[in-house]
Amino acid sequence: MSFYIDYIGEKMNQAKSQKSRLGRKEKAVLDFLAKHPEGIWKDELVRHFSWASRYDSVMNKRLQQMQKKGLIEIRAEINPESGRSKQRVYLKQ
Repeated sequence: MSFYIDYIGEKMNQAKSQKSRLGRKEKAVLDFLAKHPEGIWKDELVRHFSWASRYDSVMNKRLQQMQKKGLIEIRAEINPESGRSKQRVYLKQ
């Protein structure tokens, strides 16, 4: 069992040390976020890059993967206009 845990830990360290490959849309999202250093609401970002409502789930999945890679940060914040909690996306430095 400890061999398995050590093996998985080693694989994860290798994955972190390797450069992650970015797709065309991921690069476009990063460029868009670079223009908005104050962050942007997640639903606005999805709407900007989504051409149909069916595609929203694909864009949300892409944002989650980018967060896993450590490229962006998604935080829950209170929207001052509505007083409700919303997610805001920031580019990690």
